Amino acid sequence: MSKKNKLKYVLLIIFTLGLICIYWRFKYRQVEKKDYLTVEHTLAFSFDELMNLIGSKDNIDNVSATQKIIKIYFKERSKVNLTGIQKLPGISGISFQSKAISLVIGNSAKYLEELILKELDFNERS
Repeated sequence: MSKKNKLKYVLLIIFTLGLICIYWRFKYRQVEKKDYLTVEHTLAFSFDELMNLIGSKDNIDNVSATQKIIKIYFKERSKVNLTGIQKLPGISGISFQSKAISLVIGNSAKYLEELILKELDFNERS
């Protein structure tokens, strides 16, 4: 092999390693992390239908929500239609206690809490 071919070979190796380094730098670069939680402002089911299945707005005592779970405290357990709530789309889990029901509905739990609190506040003013 001549000196000219050796020089080409070395330059091609350096060029190839440089391209690999550039590729890795773009592929494995750190992306900015989100420091906030997303909240969906849509429901997979009808809000009025859920209120009817719980036993109307008068049966709701209080509401609390985390990011994905909403807990609705009710006054009378007999008015809550559990099978109807289970059939609603978008509800992936239910926990039914003596004075409350917890619904796993995803990122729209906070939005649903706001809707229910607005309805309760509206009813108390009337």
